[in-house]
Amino acid sequence: MPGIYGVANSKNAKANLDKMADAMYLYDHFIQDSLFHDDHVGASRVHTGQVGEAATPARHGNNVLWIEGEAYNVSGVADELGLEATSLSNLLLAAETSQQLDKCLNRLDGYFCAALYNAETRKLKLISDRFGMRLLYWYHKNGVFAWGSEVKAILAVEGVDKELDPTSYDCFMDLGYLMGEHTWFEHIKLIKPATAIEYDLATDTVNQHHYWKWSETKPSNLTFDEAVDELGKRFIEAVRRRFDPSERIGISLSGGLDSRAIFAAVDHLYPDYKGYAYTFGIPSCDDITIAEQVISRSKNWQHEKFYFSSDNWFEPRKEKIWNTDGMQDMMHMHGSEFLPEVSQHMAVNLNGYCGDAIIGGGFLSRVPWNQRITAATAKSFYGRYAGLTDIDSEFYNINYVEPNLHMNRVRRFTAYGSVNALPWLDQRKPFFDNNLVELIFSIPDEYRANNRLYSVMLQKYFPKYFRDIPWQQTGKPAAVIRKHGILHRAVRKGLRIIKSRIGIKSTISYTDYPIWIRDKSIANQLISLLNYETSEYKKFTNDDLVKKWVQPHLNNNILDYSRKVLRASTIEIYLKRVKEIK
Repeated sequence: MPGIYGVANSKNAKANLDKMADAMYLYDHFIQDSLFHDDHVGASRVHTGQVGEAATPARHGNNVLWIEGEAYNVSGVADELGLEATSLSNLLLAAETSQQLDKCLNRLDGYFCAALYNAETRKLKLISDRFGMRLLYWYHKNGVFAWGSEVKAILAVEGVDKELDPTSYDCFMDLGYLMGEHTWFEHIKLIKPATAIEYDLATDTVNQHHYWKWSETKPSNLTFDEAVDELGKRFIEAVRRRFDPSERIGISLSGGLDSRAIFAAVDHLYPDYKGYAYTFGIPSCDDITIAEQVISRSKNWQHEKFYFSSDNWFEPRKEKIWNTDGMQDMMHMHGSEFLPEVSQHMAVNLNGYCGDAIIGGGFLSRVPWNQRITAATAKSFYGRYAGLTDIDSEFYNINYVEPNLHMNRVRRFTAYGSVNALPWLDQRKPFFDNNLVELIFSIPDEYRANNRLYSVMLQKYFPKYFRDIPWQQTGKPAAVIRKHGILHRAVRKGLRIIKSRIGIKSTISYTDYPIWIRDKSIANQLISLLNYETSEYKKFTNDDLVKKWVQPHLNNNILDYSRKVLRASTIEIYLKRVKEIK
C-alpha cells in the first residue's frame, strides 16, 4: 500500500532511501514526495494524492513530520487543546511543540500513521492510529532503525536481517493470517494500535507506549431501546464525517448488511448524490442479486457488476501477494482484480469493514460475554497461537473479549483487504468511528447478540433497504435475523460446502475456489509452484505440500483442501519474490 518510509542511523542513508523509494513505487500513478535526508535520518512518502496531505514532510521548528492517511475531527481536537491547525500535520506538529501529543492522539478519530523526527534532540517517533488500521512496520537491530508502510521498504535497506519468523508459517497455514506484531521476518514488526514508538538515535534505544487504552471506554446505563437510537445517530454521524459530496466517493456493495447500511446512510444524508457502486461475484450469486435490489431503490446511483471466472482470478493475485507483503491469503483477495477499472469511477471507498463484528456481535457465539479476554478464551479462539496475541497487556483491560479479536483477527486478516485496495482506492471505515466503537463497548453484550441491536437499528432508521431485502448470509431480511440468524447462517454455509464438494455451483457464494483450482492450467501451475525440491516453504516444514494437499484435492472431488493449497501458494509466491531482493 502507499505510505511512509525511512531509515535512521544507516551508514548509507541516501542510497538506502533511494532503494526504499524504488521498493514502494509500485505503480506509475503513485506520487513520490521529496526525499528528505540529513546526517542521521532519511525519509519520505509515496501516495496516490486522493486523501490526506498533498505533500510531505511538514515542518515546525526542528520537527519534521511524514503522515499517510487522514483524521475526521481535526478542528474539534484543535479547539479542545487550544491549538491552531488547518490540517492533521499542523495539528500533530502543534501538539508536539506544546507537549500535548499524547493528549491529541488520544482524541483523534482517523485512519493514519506518522513518523515525527526532531533533528535537535535526535529522536524519532512512529505513530499508529487508535485501532492500528493504517499499518506501519518497523525494524531495529545492530544500530539501524527503519520503518515503512510496507515490509518491502524495510527489506530494501542494505544489511537488514531477513531471518524468517519461526512462528509465521504454521500460524498462516492454520489460521490464514499472522498474529499480533508478527510478520514473515523475525526482526520486522507491525506497530501496535494506539502506539507511539520513540527511537533515540544517540543511545540506539527504543521505547513504546499506548496513548489510549480500551479501559478508557466506560460502561453506560442505556436501555436497549435507548441504545438502538444512540447507535442510529452515531452511525449516521460516522458516515457523515467520512463523506464529502464533492469527492469521488463510492461503495463496494455486497449482499451483506454493512455496505448496505453505509449506502442507506449516504442516501439518508445526501438523497440527490449521484454515486457509483460496484459488486463482484459469479453470475447470479446472492451478492449481485441482493446488491441489484438495493440499488433499484435509489434513483441516482450507477451500479457496475464484475464477474469472476476460472480464467481471470489467479494470475492478477500474484502481484497482489507482493503488494500485501505475503500477509493476505490469496483466497481472500476477492475483487482486487477489478480495482484499476473501478478506480476510474471512484477515488474513495466507504468500507463496511467489520460492521457485523462490531455492531452485530459476530464473534459473540464463540466467546464468553461481558468479561475480559483470558488465556483460556484466547486459546479457544486462536488455538496454539494464543500466546502471540498479547492478551495480558493492560491495553485490553475491559470487560469484553472482542477488543483483542478486533486487534488481532480483524486487524491481521480483514484489514488486508483494505491494504490490497489502497494502491487504487483509499478507504474510509465508518464502523471504526471512535464514538461508535465507544458506544458498542459501553453496553451489555446481550444487546448485540445474534444481530439483535444491529437489525433493530437498521429497520428503524433505514426501512427502505432492510425491511424486505434479504441478507446474503441467511437469505432472510433483517426483520428475522435476530430470531434465526445463527441457524440460517450455519445451514447456508453447510449447503455451500456440500455443493462445492460435489461439483455443483452455488449461488450463495460469490466464488468457487475448490472447483477453480481443479482447472487444468491452474492445477499445473500449483503443482510446479509447490514442488518441494525447488520450494522456499521447505525452510519451515518437511512436508511435500503437493503430495499432502494439492494432489488429494485434484484427485478427489469430495475433498476440499483449497484453503491449504492457496495459503501455501501465497507463502511460496511471496518468499520466492523476497529471494530476488539483492
